[in-house]
Order: sequence, then structure tokens, then C-alpha cells
Amino acid sequence: MKKFETEMLNLTYECLNRYWQKDYMFVISRCAEQIIYCGARQDEFMLTRSEVEENFRINANEIQPCHLINAEFFAQSNASLCVITGNYRVVTDETADFFLQAQQRCTFVWEKTTEGPKIRHMHVSNPIGELKIAKEEAFPNTMGKMAHRYMMNEIQRRTDSGRVSAYVENGSLIFFEISKILFISALGKECVIQTTTGEKFVKNSISDLQKQVGDNLIAIHRSYLVNPEFIRSIRRYHITLVNGTELPVPQRKYNELRQKLMELYMLEED
Repeated sequence: MKKFETEMLNLTYECLNRYWQKDYMFVISRCAEQIIYCGARQDEFMLTRSEVEENFRINANEIQPCHLINAEFFAQSNASLCVITGNYRVVTDETADFFLQAQQRCTFVWEKTTEGPKIRHMHVSNPIGELKIAKEEAFPNTMGKMAHRYMMNEIQRRTDSGRVSAYVENGSLIFFEISKILFISALGKECVIQTTTGEKFVKNSISDLQKQVGDNLIAIHRSYLVNPEFIRSIRRYHITLVNGTELPVPQRKYNELRQKLMELYMLEED
């Protein structure tokens, strides 16, 4: 993937995150003076940055603070333009008045300028496509005011743990929630990321992924990074995950790892 594409992938992700945290001016500062914007509502078709800014200002008073999960982005570029398409879910933060989770898609067209990359076109699908929004609403504030407290722990678990970005075979950049990763295994110079919903082959090296996850995953072996939240037990010389997967632990690391896990999580020892 080209450097320009990687930079625009990350900048698009940041723009979306900032917008849903009500920091809409971060996005506006990246827009060209003449921009085509298509939003969720029927009236959200605009051709200038000032129109988009006014629209975002009004929306910011109504939308609930949210974050993105299960994000996947793709890039195509030439010498002057980069097109980013994204697919992800928008989830209300713990501080919101209610719980809501829904699919969203977007397209951003970035142009290289003397002032840096600028957004020339931005198209965002209805972030709550499963629900109806009243004509005057920017967010379905009249719906879903239930089950927030019930879902709070799950939201907190997702938002506290951070994320990992990795490239897949077709060159697209995918984001993984660390809280959903069971383990990462090296496969030559590439890796397999095993999550609670399945596995994904990625082009990143295990050393690169280890830098991203930091202390959230434990290196039990030079070829394995494991999420301690999913370790059920430890024995000579293996650990067992909650899904029954067994992974090897080198003899020289066994005592150190065993002591650490026993202290942190009071694991059963087979």
C-alpha cells in the first residue's frame, strides 16, 4: 500500500472518530472550500465548506457521543487523489442517554494540495439505517432509551482496550479491538489474528503487532501473543484458553509466566 493511501486511511478514521465525539471542527479543517457532501438526511446535500460546517454544528447539538468498532477501510489513489471507502459500526459511548449500535458506510475523496490533503467529497450513509429518523432530527433521540445500564460493562470493555490496525491480502487496512483478540500467532513474516468471532490472516509481522498491543497481550512464546483475559488455565508446558485452544509455553518461560498469571487472574493450575 502506498504511503499516501496509508496516511489517508488513518486520517479518515480519525475524522470519523472526532465527528462522533462531537469534535466536528477537526473534520471541517480538513475540507476543501468547494466540497460535495452527502449526509444521512434527505436535506444533507451541500457544495461548500461553510454549509457543511453549519450542518455539523447543528448536528453536534443533537447526536450522542459515539465510537467506531469493527472498522474496515479500503483505498485507491492516483498522483493527486485518494478515495477511501469504509464500513464500520457506530456505538454510543457510556455517557450517552441510551444504547445504540448500527452499521455505517462512508466514502472520502482526498486531494493533495499545497496546504496538505483536503477532502473534496464526503458521503456518509445513514448511521442508524435500521431506524427511522424524523425529518428535523440528526439522531434518533426519541428511540432506544432503554438497556443502557445493562450494556454499560460491555461498552466499557470495548472502549478501554484500544485497537490494532493490520493489513490484509488485498491491501486494505482493518482495525481489531484488542478486547476481542484471543491470541496472535506468527506465520512466517505474517500473522493470524484469532478473535472471538473468527480468524484473520494479516500481512503484519508479530513484532509490529506486539508494539501496537503493548502490555494488553502477553508474549508466551516468540510466535504467540495471548490476551490474558481469555486464558483459562496453565500447565507444563501449555496454556489453555477459554475456547479450549492450547498454546505452547517454552520451559524457560514457564515459571515466570505461571507466577504472573496466578497473581493477576488466580488461574487454575492443571
